[in-house]
Amino acid sequence: MNSGIMDIVYRRATNHDRPVVHRLIDAALREYGLHLLLDTSDVDLNDIEAEYDARGGRFELIEDADGTMLGVLAWRPGGAGVVELKKLYLAPAARGRGLGRRALARVVDAARADGAHAIVLETAEVLAEANRLYAQSGFVRVQGAAAATFATLSDQCDLAYRLDLTS
Repeated sequence: MNSGIMDIVYRRATNHDRPVVHRLIDAALREYGLHLLLDTSDVDLNDIEAEYDARGGRFELIEDADGTMLGVLAWRPGGAGVVELKKLYLAPAARGRGLGRRALARVVDAARADGAHAIVLETAEVLAEANRLYAQSGFVRVQGAAAATFATLSDQCDLAYRLDLTS
């Protein structure tokens, strides 16, 4: 696999993009024995525009120069100066090329620009590569109040992380 930098575009997702978003996320989760849960932890994917745009967040498709979808990236305000990183999934062919790190930096930059003081996320222990990325990027595992909106975790999403933003 070529590990060079890829030219990518972040394109705002709409409800029209839901089928391809669902397929990409479900395929990524199934690699780890998990699956898309549109009735619970992934309910935000039923109406992307209402869950993200209308709430001051962003849901973006990560595409290459040819328009091939490489992944998804989504975040939104979580209240009290905290941003929730809700989705960061990459297609297998896009992994190992620094796209996850670039996407995470995009969220950090956006959160800082919006005056947020922290970013929180929930994930699963089995997503080893994602957990490694978060730890290497300065996120720390948290529970309870420090996890903000992710203080209560589900069976499938059993970890919460937090990155405190400093100037």
